[in-house]
Amino acid sequence: MSVYSISRGEGSVPVYRQIALWLKKEISDNYQAGDALPSEIALAKKLGVNRHTLRRGVDELVSEGSVERRHGVGVLVLDKVHSYSINSQSRFTEAFE
Repeated sequence: MSVYSISRGEGSVPVYRQIALWLKKEISDNYQAGDALPSEIALAKKLGVNRHTLRRGVDELVSEGSVERRHGVGVLVLDKVHSYSINSQSRFTEAFE
């Protein structure tokens, strides 16, 4: 039985994208950098989706740099990326206040 409701059907957001959005929220609420996510099989079962669909959702987070997939280890949460523009007036300390 699924814990999270996945919308299916015409006009709904693709399932893998819903998974990516859900995982992103779960990570921000419950995980810190270096933490491992549950196995893909466990997450797929929890969400009531095919493992390949879950992998595609995780791939979305891998491509944006939120998580890293390590062979034999699993999917690990990465530090949040901070971006700021650099120019002659930039000050590192001011960028992160």
